[in-house]
Amino acid sequence: MSIQTALQSAMDTIPDCIAGGYVDMETGMLLGTCLTDPDSANVLDALAVAVANLFQGRGVAAFEALLRQAGTEEAGNPGFGEIAVFSQDRLNIFLRTQEYPDHVVCYICRNSANVGLALTKSHLSLGSVAAAV
Repeated sequence: MSIQTALQSAMDTIPDCIAGGYVDMETGMLLGTCLTDPDSANVLDALAVAVANLFQGRGVAAFEALLRQAGTEEAGNPGFGEIAVFSQDRLNIFLRTQEYPDHVVCYICRNSANVGLALTKSHLSLGSVAAAV
């Protein structure tokens, strides 16, 4: 199965999902995309560049270090696995794959999406999307 097919299949289950992308954080490259709204293409391109900073930036690294010091995170943990960002009219979901810790799957949903269901469905799709790489 291609990455585009896997993303489309996942998007079909995620409520109000309008775009999906697969990002390699090491290179900052968008390895695959699937769009239902052509206006989202620019957003995905911008997200591909920003995703590495989101997961590996100084602020997040400092926060993760504080959690490790408090004993809530294990040493050697690659960091946050999931991040949800709410914007004015979108829900952006970012999921780090277990198989490839430097890869992140991104989904963009309308703000009308049921947040809990969108997070659950996106998480459930992670294995099949990562397997398509």
